Amino acid sequence: MDTSKFADTYRDEAVELLEKIERSLVALESAPTDAEIINGIFRSLHTIKGSGAMFGFTRISGFAHEFEALFDLVRKGTLAVSKEIIDITLAASDHIRALLADETSVTEDATARLTSQIAKFLPMKAAAPVIEKKAPAAALRTYRIRFKPAQDIFLRGVNLIPLFNELRAAGSAFISAVPGSVPLDEIDPEKCYTSWNIILTTSKDENAVRDIFIFVENGSEIKIECIDEEGSFDDGDYKRIGDILIERGDITREELADLLAEHKKLGERAVEEGIAEAHQVEAAAAEQAHVRKMREERRSEMARATIRVRSEKLDHLMNLVGELVTLQAQLGQTALSRDDLDLISMAESFERVIVDLRDTSMVMRMVPIDELFKGFIRPVRDLSHELGKEVELAMFGTETELDKTVIESLKDPLMHIIRNSIDHGIEPQELRTALGKAPKGTITLSAEHQGAHVVITVADDGAGLNRQRILTKAIERGIVKEGAELSGREIQELIFLPGFSTAEKTTNVSGRGVGMDVVKRNVEKLRGSVEIESSTSGTKMLLRIPLTLAIVDGLLARIGTDFYVLNLSNADECVDLTEEILSTGNGSDVINIRGDIIPYIRLRDMFKVESERTAVERMVITHHNGERVGLVVDDVLGQHQTVIKSLGRAFKGVGEVSGATILGDGSIALILDANAIISRQMRFRAETMRSDKGERTAESR
Repeated sequence: MDTSKFADTYRDEAVELLEKIERSLVALESAPTDAEIINGIFRSLHTIKGSGAMFGFTRISGFAHEFEALFDLVRKGTLAVSKEIIDITLAASDHIRALLADETSVTEDATARLTSQIAKFLPMKAAAPVIEKKAPAAALRTYRIRFKPAQDIFLRGVNLIPLFNELRAAGSAFISAVPGSVPLDEIDPEKCYTSWNIILTTSKDENAVRDIFIFVENGSEIKIECIDEEGSFDDGDYKRIGDILIERGDITREELADLLAEHKKLGERAVEEGIAEAHQVEAAAAEQAHVRKMREERRSEMARATIRVRSEKLDHLMNLVGELVTLQAQLGQTALSRDDLDLISMAESFERVIVDLRDTSMVMRMVPIDELFKGFIRPVRDLSHELGKEVELAMFGTETELDKTVIESLKDPLMHIIRNSIDHGIEPQELRTALGKAPKGTITLSAEHQGAHVVITVADDGAGLNRQRILTKAIERGIVKEGAELSGREIQELIFLPGFSTAEKTTNVSGRGVGMDVVKRNVEKLRGSVEIESSTSGTKMLLRIPLTLAIVDGLLARIGTDFYVLNLSNADECVDLTEEILSTGNGSDVINIRGDIIPYIRLRDMFKVESERTAVERMVITHHNGERVGLVVDDVLGQHQTVIKSLGRAFKGVGEVSGATILGDGSIALILDANAIISRQMRFRAETMRSDKGERTAESR
């Protein structure tokens, strides 16, 4: 058999198992005697070893065998869990990960060094790895068994309890006793007058089931029938009670017909008329319930089954759906222009199908954020040990789903934030104790849906941002002029500047000024935003991320003859800029909307559009870092389902434009990044104000 085609699947599954092992090892530090965690690690190692041998990864299989032997001793209680064992096991996990990526890049010496470290804990060198070939799991079968032992079976010294225990060990068994006719005048207490009805679901075949009765078959009546088998067609239901009684030979078909003529439960009627015994009806009902339960479990298992699909295929599917969305928009516009009712009706039906297809495709790309969060368990553990701090990671909202592409893009930003939280935020144990805090610091990761966004929060219970230190460092570096007056929010925003760091010296963790600028840049690439909340009790970083990057609902706007799209999830409301509303700003770029003072940006001026303004401009009010800001356009044309297209290298440096989309008439509309526009304009205004203040100060001197 050619196993090369399974190599990628093995690698993917092995990486998942390694991540599970690492999380379990970190948990094992807090609970070194937890048998469930230890057994889980052992099973994962066993799978990596066995499957590796099966699919040709012999080097991984051999190394994992040593790894497995170590945890076999832990599992048996021969070896106690220690920090050294956990450290070596984590290093071994990294080694297997490197072998999975590229065996040729890992030297045999590196493997030998780790193997020798593991061997120190083993009483003797483990035997060479056994190549295990996993046989496919046998199909489950359900048997109906009637067991009537010989009356003298007890006189032969036979104990039936082990027999019934063996049946239960073979699978799922329902065992009911059937009282026989007992001769009260000459009863013999040493004889057996009872028989048993048994329903057994097992993977064993009929011969193996019959072998269970091998020591009691002499003189006994044993009838074994297969009544259900996994893989055979079933609709989830099972035979009716009457059919089961006929099949078991308890009643005849004629007797069943007579019973069905009565408007009463069949079982009750059969017992009343003496056609069947109560225990026979009970056995039939038990058989029906048992088989129905087995079939329901099979259906549930099939419903839980998943298919592993390469992300590239999902990306391609999303691109095709995007093309269909564009075609649907063109069809809708063509139908309206021709005023053809049949064509309009067809276009509307097509739109409904496309919307369902779009939503289904997007759901297929959505994965729980759980795996992303769990991937930080080990880095937090390693970094806290490196810095000599005690830090634990708490996670909430792990069931929140996000686009797979977005999740992959969030790994680096979140890692930078977590590193900063541990290094700069959480104080040393002695200082925390002196401040009345718990000696162990906490990093909290949480996620929740807010409209078309997911808000990811990274919070620590450290000392918070030292605003004075940040400002002093910014003045020293010439980023901020001496004597400048900045708000608390403006000071906090300084940490996102490239190359900015408050660390006194460079370490392996921090001090190079690389980190938070990367966070902001990468989050803004995802059309998201970063907000900071800081106090003396800790710091929160809130990342507001769109659910998906491929298709968004937007507001189509016009400035002059050009069209633009604003993300609908950023928009709170639209208002007409009448003379009355404009007069509330007294000539400045702010207006009063129902008592709320809102600054605004004229995109016409920002983009230097030379055509004349419309009589009444319109403003889209958006939110940015917890504040409401208006974007002024000539006209808002309505909602538009937007398929995002990349603009290529020519627009690489234009942060205010995140892409383009094709409208129904074939024209192009640019997709605007509201957060980038507002951030740029706020920086420009702050610099202008500082410059004006500097000139006034110079003049006064």
